[in-house]
Amino acid sequence: MISTRPVRRPVEPGHWRRYVVMWVALAWIVVAMVTMSVVGVRAGILVLAAELLVLGFVRAVSPAPGPYGITSRSRAFDVAILMLSGAAIVVLALTATGLDPAWPG
Repeated sequence: MISTRPVRRPVEPGHWRRYVVMWVALAWIVVAMVTMSVVGVRAGILVLAAELLVLGFVRAVSPAPGPYGITSRSRAFDVAILMLSGAAIVVLALTATGLDPAWPG
């Protein structure tokens, strides 16, 4: 019986940097959830929207192939989806009623 071992690909230098963005994004989501429970829902939603806007900027300026976890399609598509959804969430969070009882809006 002949067994073949999988060929090991050489690890490119600096490959771990592609994964840092994914872990930072995950930590930011946790911070947003904690903010929602401690400060208020509106503040937590704004933290989440800020994350989307920052991730859109990171995707726009990062070299190819892009950070792991936020790269799904072309650069233009990813940036558009992240930035537009972040901006839409900001508008909705600031105009929605009933999120925080003490909000003056």
